[in-house]
Amino acid sequence: MVDIVAVHGIQQHRSSRTAMHDAWLPAIVEGLRDVRSVHADSLTLECAFYGHEYNDGKSVGESNYAAIDLEPGFEEELVVAIAAGLPEVSTAGKKLYLPAALQKALVAVQESRLFEGVDSALISFVKQVNRYLHDAEFHARVQEEFSRAMARSPRLVIGHSLGSVVAYDWLQRNRIENPPALITVGSPLGFEAIRRRRHQPQDRSRWPGEVRAWTNIAAGHDAVAMVKKLSPLYHPDIVDRPCTNERRTAHAAVSYLKNVNTARAIDEMLG
Repeated sequence: MVDIVAVHGIQQHRSSRTAMHDAWLPAIVEGLRDVRSVHADSLTLECAFYGHEYNDGKSVGESNYAAIDLEPGFEEELVVAIAAGLPEVSTAGKKLYLPAALQKALVAVQESRLFEGVDSALISFVKQVNRYLHDAEFHARVQEEFSRAMARSPRLVIGHSLGSVVAYDWLQRNRIENPPALITVGSPLGFEAIRRRRHQPQDRSRWPGEVRAWTNIAAGHDAVAMVKKLSPLYHPDIVDRPCTNERRTAHAAVSYLKNVNTARAIDEMLG
């Protein structure tokens, strides 16, 4: 058995399972020590790591995406939805040969510093989400990785960003002997574009399987978690908690894991 299974989000295609473990575990422990949790010094963590699947294990240069690479439909819709959570901007004087909504979205990302103000990083994000949702073979590989991690019988699952979608999908479709609790951080599950594509089993509720409890944590400046409360959309028993992360790193997993509200939720769910 293991205390926590963690599943990461996007932009981990140049990382590794070891690097994830070495970043996540100290961040969680730091937060637990701040709240004087008895679990801080004995915590065990299993990482569900699938980032390497995005580049098929090849060490090649980054894709320098441009606006023209956005596919109509889901990708454009998600870019606009993310930007809707950012401050209003003006595109006057900017020569972008794109639909007005996309122009404003990309300019908003650049000015807000979300994704470090690099729109190619945003486009890479939506393409990774798109691949998980619509590439059946890739989706199956990610879910298999999560299955292997869940074989450790965790007491708690933590899903960050796209990882919250991965965890939700698996927990909806699998029955396990000792159901864990669930914490989602920086989750895009609230986006209507993602909710429409969940392929939810018709005979299931929107509660993820048999999880004991679900806490969702969303930072005020995190536009990926623009929909801060999931309880009205999924289930009234979800505990939605706000948190404050620095604007520049509002969506970063480590920022969430060190946050006092996350630490308290982890402490509570580990009992």
